[in-house]
Amino acid sequence: MEPQDSLIQQEFWQNKEQVSAALAGCYASMNQSGFTDRVLLWGELRGDMLVSLRAGNDQNNMLKNFMFPSNGFTNWSTLYKTINHCNLVLTYADQAQVNDLSFTEQELRRIKAEAITIRSLVYSILVKNFREVPLILTATADTDTDFYPAKNTEDEIIAQIISDLEAAVNDLNLGFAQSPAHDKGKMTKGAALAILADIYLWDEQYDNCIDATTRLVNLNKYNLVDGANWFNDIFFEGNSDEGIFELQFSDINATLRNAFQVGNPTYAPFSGIFELYNEFPDDVRGNFATYGMFQNTVFKYAGVDATGVYRGADQYYNTFIFYRYADVLLMQAEAYILSTTNKDLNKAYALINQVHERAVGTPLEQITTEGELLNALLLERQKELAFEGKRWYDLLRFAKRNDFENQYLILDLAAVKAGPDDYEQILSYFSEKESYYLPIYLNEVNLNPNLIQNPYYEN
Repeated sequence: MEPQDSLIQQEFWQNKEQVSAALAGCYASMNQSGFTDRVLLWGELRGDMLVSLRAGNDQNNMLKNFMFPSNGFTNWSTLYKTINHCNLVLTYADQAQVNDLSFTEQELRRIKAEAITIRSLVYSILVKNFREVPLILTATADTDTDFYPAKNTEDEIIAQIISDLEAAVNDLNLGFAQSPAHDKGKMTKGAALAILADIYLWDEQYDNCIDATTRLVNLNKYNLVDGANWFNDIFFEGNSDEGIFELQFSDINATLRNAFQVGNPTYAPFSGIFELYNEFPDDVRGNFATYGMFQNTVFKYAGVDATGVYRGADQYYNTFIFYRYADVLLMQAEAYILSTTNKDLNKAYALINQVHERAVGTPLEQITTEGELLNALLLERQKELAFEGKRWYDLLRFAKRNDFENQYLILDLAAVKAGPDDYEQILSYFSEKESYYLPIYLNEVNLNPNLIQNPYYEN
């Protein structure tokens, strides 16, 4: 007798409407707080932007990089659920196309390309946080499944992401006609190229990053919004001309509300560090845009407008932004600074200045050396992308180059995190390079005999 799940699979994958519904399930699996709270806080907690007001123990420990395999916030199961949703589409969509004569080859390729791009996004998040994870490319759908996969290397995962995205981008749509929300909420050529540029930059493939960002710019689809509209268009309204990939609101509002508001912003689990606020003089990204100085709150998600009005607890209909155009311009600037064959400090300055001048109204001071440009770039990314789940990766990317030549960027975090009596203790948490990657959740290791714990956490 056939397994029940096999019968269900055969009965379901019959036409393009069912495949489209399954693809929608891939997006829906990301659109929940169990997924987005990790995307946001894995990218912020260990950096220098957030401080705890009333966070739970697991998240407080991550703030200090004091991590154990028993920390439930390292549980990656929601991300692998999304990967499996994508793998199901990739495994069974061909079957539906055979059964449905109205299901064109072009539609099939586009749907599979969207699933591949979502899967690539998830693996890019996992590889930045764990470095080595199981690379699962087939669906968990029947009794033939390998339920005990071993880890793959960082190089293997990155190579798969790059190969998949370079192939998928050709089959993705430039956009969709239905609405801006539909357009920004789906994987498009621009989204694939943004993820690709990001992983090239992470892997120090600077010329390839320049190529991917140039292809994205040449789509002529994205623009920086006007500085006066920075907060309203990008964060309050969402789906701006700058947006490249944004999840549309659903459970994601719980991630943003539960991190930065909880009924009243003064009772939020997290706020921004007060010192950060001094970095925004005469900047549209400052008070009542990125933060609320007087209540020490993250205004970017909790606010309504520049008068200082905050959302009610039932008004969190924000989009969740993964990539926007300013991020891409700054990625390209970084690659131009660090490339050996295509180094162009003038282009890098011009790109950083686009983002800076949009926010400040005056040009960035002239900078000519590589080191000064890198410092300006890192500061501009901090100001532009504050609380968007980017800061920890920026610091780690800068720190780990040339065999951790700039490890001080991580070590300096201890001063931000420490109280009057625990500086040396917290410094020790940030001192070991292997600790910059998260432990694999204990339950995963206990259930899978082939899954080896990441080195720093083995004992």
